[in-house]
Amino acid sequence: MPSVRESAGLPARYIGVLCDILDGLGLDREALLREAKIRSIDAPGASVALRNVEVLLAAAERASGRLDLGFELGRRLDPTAHDVLGFALLTSPTLGHLLRLAVTYQRLLQPFFALSLQRRAGRAELIYVPAVALAPRTLRVLEEAIVVSNHAGFRSTLGERIPDYEVWMSIERPAHAGRYGELAPARVRFGDGTPGLRISFPAVALDAPLSMSNARAMRTAEERCKAMLRRTRVTRRWTEWCRTMLRESEDSRPTLEQLAGFVNISTRTLARQLEAEGTSFRELSLQVRTGRAKEMLAAGELSVTQVAYRLGFTDVASFVRSFRARTGQTPGSLRRS
Repeated sequence: MPSVRESAGLPARYIGVLCDILDGLGLDREALLREAKIRSIDAPGASVALRNVEVLLAAAERASGRLDLGFELGRRLDPTAHDVLGFALLTSPTLGHLLRLAVTYQRLLQPFFALSLQRRAGRAELIYVPAVALAPRTLRVLEEAIVVSNHAGFRSTLGERIPDYEVWMSIERPAHAGRYGELAPARVRFGDGTPGLRISFPAVALDAPLSMSNARAMRTAEERCKAMLRRTRVTRRWTEWCRTMLRESEDSRPTLEQLAGFVNISTRTLARQLEAEGTSFRELSLQVRTGRAKEMLAAGELSVTQVAYRLGFTDVASFVRSFRARTGQTPGSLRRS
């Protein structure tokens, strides 16, 4: 896990929205920014270091007496607050495509949590795991902002078609927990033992069409997002990035060449980066395929043969050999258990 010193700062739009909230509370934003040693949030591409964010949040809570600033922040961070990425999200053809874009470009949204989208037993789960060490106050504010902003995104893209869904948060139940009734039909639980948070909803919702779908506009916006991602100068864990891209690609199974091209580096450079982190693209690909195989077999909805071909194996025997070598049991025995 990267240290706070190594992590990227919070995008300035978050601090700008927080300052707007402070203005609405009648507080002196300039005094609070000075206390946090934040000189400017107006420069293009500006970001604010995590330690400054923590100082600002402490000062803001102390001055306002409010502990629900994260909730208020999330209310104002719907997809329209995320510039060109927000445009790409809103013009996606389906909710599933929108969420896969969010996973791919998570670092453009905020760098403090790693995001994955997983499917199992008829459910889809958005899983946020802290990517850096966070102080309790910052964790609380960011978890609340993520949950509320996701709800705002669901509401703005799906409208009345928003499904019943569940949220598990690692933070303890806050004094303002009653406010979460505003997120109906979501059911929110606090104090989950797993660090981070999970948002679970019916997998069928991934295929829900979005009213603002525009293929040409989305492709143009996504190309700009790719360029922005290439320009980021942050400490990158290539292993985790490749694993995420492989996991979220569903059945398309991107190649090493495709992933390298996505971030505008050579295949050899990406292979060397993975080797320096003690792994290889082939090993990561096998790990991800084995993990997906376990999920599909445990769900019991597909036969062993269907799982093998779904994962891209040329024949069932190859799948069985690979699965047994990595797990110590056959796919059939796992499925029966």
